[in-house]
Amino acid sequence: MNAEQQIFLENVSFSTALNGTVQRGKVYRPGSTEAQKLVFRAALRQHLEGLFKQYQRGISEEQHLKNIDNLKTTLSKGKPAEALNQGRFRIGSAQKALNLYLKMLWCLDRIPMPPHCPFDSVVLSRVPGCGKIRWTQLDDLSEYAGIVDCAKVEAQGAPLAEWELSLYSAAQLARR
Repeated sequence: MNAEQQIFLENVSFSTALNGTVQRGKVYRPGSTEAQKLVFRAALRQHLEGLFKQYQRGISEEQHLKNIDNLKTTLSKGKPAEALNQGRFRIGSAQKALNLYLKMLWCLDRIPMPPHCPFDSVVLSRVPGCGKIRWTQLDDLSEYAGIVDCAKVEAQGAPLAEWELSLYSAAQLARR
């Protein structure tokens, strides 16, 4: 793969993660300026790309949870927070951004299978007891970890990334 292809795939991976996070996530504060959003987007991208090497080597679930929490905390401070609703990047948005970014990298064969999958309304509706949870409002790491545990039971031993990919494929087929 040449450098231009590499840059293209990095851009697509980040754009997919960003769009999947902000599209329904009500991440931005009403009235935030395009300049403020740009600062947030740049900080998110820098943070996600900074984690790439960790995930290239493979990562423990414990470290993955710490990375989600750190992403939430880092983007809820300083200039990036100025664009955010209530000045906060919630756990639900942090997990969606990181997990979707990792899903893209995994599907592009750039990293080993990530420990989790992106949890959104489609996935949560398939996890017993979690159908009424709104990922956009989720802001507690222990609640997120509980969702992961319930999803593992529902996945019946399949890795969450593979389980979610099959859910996504089935949902796409149903739309045709």
